[in-house]
Amino acid sequence: MMKNILGHAVYQLTLIFTLLFMGEKIFDIKSGRNAPLHAPPSQHYTIVFNTSILMQLVNEVNACMIHGERNIFKSIINNPIFCSILLGTFLVQFVIVQFGGKPFSCVSLNVEQWLWCVFLGLGSLVWGQLGVVAE
Repeated sequence: MMKNILGHAVYQLTLIFTLLFMGEKIFDIKSGRNAPLHAPPSQHYTIVFNTSILMQLVNEVNACMIHGERNIFKSIINNPIFCSILLGTFLVQFVIVQFGGKPFSCVSLNVEQWLWCVFLGLGSLVWGQLGVVAE
């Protein structure tokens, strides 16, 4: 379990720091780092926030398999409460990002930005599988 925790911490911190310090270049958007204290929300920080939350959602799935199982969906499919919580969290995240505005310091993301956030979040799933292979 410690290997999984440390492995995911390395993946998530590397990705978040990359988005934080190079995200504006990667996505060709205005940087949010040098904005004044009460500046309006930025797409840059919204992407960082959204990707972080999506990685945590995927990590919840990884956390269900602590004994090196390969099929992560085996026990999840039979757990409607867990699936409901995941789906509900994703829907709330979508609403916060798209419609939260200034109270949540978010700006609506376009489809391409959402797809990148989801893709990077799903990277936690791949990273978890690589950890299983390493055992």
